Order: sequence, then structure tokens, then C-alpha cells
Amino acid sequence: MRLLITVLFASTVWGYRHFQDEIPNGGNVLNPCKNNDIWGGLGHRNPRGGGIFNPFGVDFKNAGMKWTKALCEMDSDGDGITNGEELGDPDCMWTKGNTPTVTLGIGHPGICTPRSAPACQAVNSWIDCEIKGPQCDALKEDGIKSITVRLPETVVPAVETNYYCMFAELPTDGDYHLVGFESQIDNTDINHHIILFGCESTEKTSFAINNPHPCGMKSIPECRTMLGVWNFGTPVKCMHEDSGFRIGKNGFKYAYLQFHWNNPQLRTDYTDSSGLKLYYTPNRRPHNARMWTVGSSYFEIPPGEEEFEVEAWCRNDCTSRYLSGPVYITRAENHMHYLGRKQKIQHYRNGVWIRDITNDMYDFNSFADYAFTTPIEVKPGDEIKSTCTFRSVGRNKTTRFGEDSSHEMCFGFLVIHPLENLKVQDCLSWRELDTCKIYDFSSDFPVIDGCHYKTLLNPFHPDLIALISNLRSLCRSFDVCTQECKHYVRGLLASNKCFSGVISDFLKYYTISQAPYFMEVWAALDSCKTELEMEDCQEQCDSAK
Repeated sequence: MRLLITVLFASTVWGYRHFQDEIPNGGNVLNPCKNNDIWGGLGHRNPRGGGIFNPFGVDFKNAGMKWTKALCEMDSDGDGITNGEELGDPDCMWTKGNTPTVTLGIGHPGICTPRSAPACQAVNSWIDCEIKGPQCDALKEDGIKSITVRLPETVVPAVETNYYCMFAELPTDGDYHLVGFESQIDNTDINHHIILFGCESTEKTSFAINNPHPCGMKSIPECRTMLGVWNFGTPVKCMHEDSGFRIGKNGFKYAYLQFHWNNPQLRTDYTDSSGLKLYYTPNRRPHNARMWTVGSSYFEIPPGEEEFEVEAWCRNDCTSRYLSGPVYITRAENHMHYLGRKQKIQHYRNGVWIRDITNDMYDFNSFADYAFTTPIEVKPGDEIKSTCTFRSVGRNKTTRFGEDSSHEMCFGFLVIHPLENLKVQDCLSWRELDTCKIYDFSSDFPVIDGCHYKTLLNPFHPDLIALISNLRSLCRSFDVCTQECKHYVRGLLASNKCFSGVISDFLKYYTISQAPYFMEVWAALDSCKTELEMEDCQEQCDSAK
């Protein structure tokens, strides 16, 4: 039996996005309940669109779903500011496809401001900014204890995306299971998510406790185990009755909290002292839990796409090696950023679909948290497929995977038990490439798509040394294609499978990220690739005549 807990809104309709382009700044109106998020369904009470119209939506519908001078001059929300003034078209001169006169400080034409004004309170009675979430009966059990870990008041930098981290001590006076947590959000305007990691290191001297500092998106070597994720709209999370995360004398003694702040307005007056209230119990459950991340570690979304789909697999070659026995999924959650529209995680066995683990219309402000009363069994050799659908209409350049809010992600977070049957924390693909074969089981898979990739990953391998020497002597990096370089590269492409297809793209991405001098190597190789492709194309055209 599956219990689907939805937060804020039970259903989402996406049709309103077809109308955003009909309105000046139609996709850039801030959510008054959360200033670092967009109220995308501008004419609806639901920030994500669909359902009942708000006052501006009523007037927009009556105007024929078009931006007219009359609609521009109206004051739909009755706050004394015209719709045009709120949406950056004070002179009512804007036409579709053009940039509005004003693009910053955009107001909401359907919400009366300031919301605290008595007249506005009556007009805005339909707005509910309270975050409602699931209740957790386990937090009321006999013997339950709690500890709150939170930032000291910290200044938020005036940049759009910030990652700040902090070490914290966990209880060590006993042997416990962490069974739930509750968000303690101080500044709802900037908090995107909080991740709680357990630290494998037991040495206090290696950490500066309660000292916030800038950090990146990824975990650190000392603290690799994800224990929980808070997202906007999910104030409480609790574990399945059969499992918990081990902390204390025989578990994690220190935690590492990662705070992702989003400050698109570049405000200089923001501070934050958010954190998590952790619930733990000496009455340990039968199993130790673990977080398992599935999805994609790299993809690119072209601009202007109504629907762009990304598929990622955790395939049988990986699970047959990662799993020493069956594991049981007790919770699941999807994770994308602002272009995310739909996401599902599916379970396959022997090539046959068994069930959907998650499947929802994605809404960053309304996360669906899937809890399974009867856990889902995943056996070694089973496969997990993640499918993420994005909408990039309004973007004028490619959106890549990355840690900024303006970048995108396609992850699924699965809570499983028993911990002992899962050797790793993630099972990800890089586009269609199974990264487990390279990162964890390279001895089992020394060749991928005909490529002996270890040659390019070992800087002391004689074949790589010879390759670099030849490219440097025959080619000009970041310059024109020479005849001798073209001849060498043609032979290289014909004889070495590492320089074509997705494995080539991965090796380029990986080697440059690990050693910047590889940029010169790939630039030299690419200096003649385009000319060779054009010549091959011309030969094919000539042979077809």
C-alpha cells in the first residue's frame, strides 16, 4: 500500500504557461509567499497554474486572454496600482515578443499589496502562505528525544545562488536511531533546501563546530552519507517504522548541514538562522536506513522546448554489483529545479516494468513525498529508470545540469533498508552512460563502446603521453586546422573509439574537470573535427549522385 503525501496542492494544471508570453513579464512575477520563487500561474490562485482564477485572471479572461490597453489600465487587485505598472508596462505600450519597459521589481496584478493593509486583507482572503505538511506519529512515541541544529544568524551574500555549510554535534550519550526531522526555517524568502549529511569521521578536532562557511553543492569526503533533505513545502519528515539512521555511540557522531540559498533579487539585507529539529530514539528499529540517489549526473536542455525529456537508468550491471541482497524502499522523492514539469521513477525486473515508484506533475513549491507502508523490494539485477520532463520556453540558451537554481537536476531520493545490503549512496547515469562501470567497477568493464577508456584516465599511460605529444606537435589548439593535424586526427578517429559518441563526450567532460591541461588536448583534437565531418558529408553527397 502506498501513501502519497502531497503538500500545498493536490493537483497541477500546466496550461497557463501558454499564456505567459501574452503578458509583459508574464513569467517573472515573484511569489509573495516566497520571494525567491516565481508565481508562474499569474492568473490563477494556484501559483503553478490551473483551477480558480485570481482577480487578474478574471480580467485577463474577459480581455480575451490578450494584453490590451484596457487590461493594462485596470487595477485588478484594487491596490491603487494599475496592472501595467505592476507588470512593467506603465505606459501600456508593450507588444508581444518585446522587452517590457521595466523588468525588475515586478508586482503581482492579482494580489493586493501591501498584504498587511486592512483593505488588502479582505481582497487577499484566498491566499494561504502557511506551509502544511505531513504529520509524523513516530515523533510522539515514548522515549523520543530531540535536538535542534541551526545556523547562528548569518548574512546571506548578495549573489543569486549560495551554498553554506556547517558542522554540528549529534548526541553521543547512547545508541540511537534518527527517525525524523522538522524544519526550523528562519528566512523563507531565500531557503531552497537543506541537506543533512552524516560524518564518518569521529575526530572532533577535524571540524569547526557551528561555524557556517561557503561550500559547494556536493558532500565532502568526511561526510558522505545523506541522512535527509528538506525542501520548501515539506516541514516534517519521518522514517518508516522498521528503520532509522544510526547515530550516537555506534553511529554518526557529527553532522554536516548544507544550506542552499537562492537570492535572485541580490538583496543585501538578508540574514538566516534556519536549521533542523532532529528526532531520535533509543528504541531502535529492526533495520538501519540509507539514502540512495538515482537519476542523471549530466544532461543539457535546449532553449525554447515545450517538453524536453531526460532519461536516466540504474541498470542491472550496476545493481547486481551494488546490492549484496534485496533492499526495501520506504520513501521516495523527486528533485528538479524551476524548469521541471514532470518526473517519475520506475522499477523494472528482467526488462519488465513492475511499478511506478513516483509519478507526478512536478512543482518545486509542492513536493510530493511518497511513503510506502509496505516497502518496495528491489533485488540485485533489478533496474530503476528516472524520467524528467522540462519546459525551457523563455530560455534563450542551453540549460545544463548543475548546482545553481538556474541550472537543472534530475534526481530521485530513495530511503532504503537494510543499509548493509547497499554498497554505495548513488546509482547515476551520465546521459546514457552507466557511470558505475567507470567509477566503481572498471575492472569488470575495461572497455565501453569499444573504448579502452583507462588509457585516457591515466596521465602516465604511454599511449596517452604519445597522444598528447603528437597533438601538440601536429595541431594548433584553439586555432585553424593544419593539413598534418587533419591527417593525424582522421586516423585517430578511425582507430580509437574513445573519440566518438557519448564516451568521448564523457571523457572530455571528466578529464577537463579533473585536470585543466586536458582542455588543450581536446581543443587540438577538435580543431580539425569539423572540417573532417564536412569532408565526409561532401563525399557522401558526391557518392549519392
